[in-house]
Amino acid sequence: MKYIWFIVLFLAAHGGFSQDKAELHFIEHLLNKGNYKEVIFLTDRDSLKFSPVQQDSVNFYKGWAQYSLKELDLSTSSFLKVGKGSPFYSKSQFFAGYNQIYLGRYAEARKIFGEQTFDEGPKQSLANFELSGIDMLEGNWSKAGEQLGRIDRDVAFLNQHVSALQQIGKEKQTHRKKSALLAGVMSGIIPGSGKIYAGKTGEGIASMIATAGFGLVAWENHRKLGIENLKTIFFGGVFLASYASTIYGSVLSVKITEHNYHDALHNQILFQLHIPLRNFFE
Repeated sequence: MKYIWFIVLFLAAHGGFSQDKAELHFIEHLLNKGNYKEVIFLTDRDSLKFSPVQQDSVNFYKGWAQYSLKELDLSTSSFLKVGKGSPFYSKSQFFAGYNQIYLGRYAEARKIFGEQTFDEGPKQSLANFELSGIDMLEGNWSKAGEQLGRIDRDVAFLNQHVSALQQIGKEKQTHRKKSALLAGVMSGIIPGSGKIYAGKTGEGIASMIATAGFGLVAWENHRKLGIENLKTIFFGGVFLASYASTIYGSVLSVKITEHNYHDALHNQILFQLHIPLRNFFE
């Protein structure tokens, strides 16, 4: 905390915090410099005595510091304490809503955005945009499309991001979900083919070659030495283990592929929801 001695000297010089604007300006200065922990330290002091208007600013500064430190639960709580009369009210509401989206609390986020009535067209369009993203994250793709259609396309800062969400929706509709069961059956018939189906072509070919190789060695030992020979038993066991692991690996590969796809989709949506907020409230 590189500002800690400055804070101590400042408090000593003022005999603790008074209600004038100097203290608030100092907190704002720390926030602008990126000294978020110092902001939280100062705003957490029990001795702080601010007017209601000043307290709204303090709650916003604290919420922004917590947001910057990824303390999203605490940030949401601070943002929601900002009163409607504050110039920071709209920004606080939007970022409290986004925090809840990021945390996967879609009902709470929907409540925050849904309860707001914004007089300005751009803010209402931005709220509708965030709500459309929530619909997507919840899997309500048709409803998300309808929500995006209600956004005023004259709001220039949103156009690119609306198009991006619409494109994500189109890609989701054309995405063909892979079947883990089918991948297992394929590898049961032709070892490694299930991994190729899952998109792991290199791994599939390697499994195919390895399993076939172990099978051929086991068969050759069986043909020459008999089924009870230790070499036959050993290579037979290796073949069976390779065969079983190829089937299991194919099933797992499909599950991982689908999981990664949905994770990437989720992150793309969050990214598109976040950028307009930062741009609009800069």
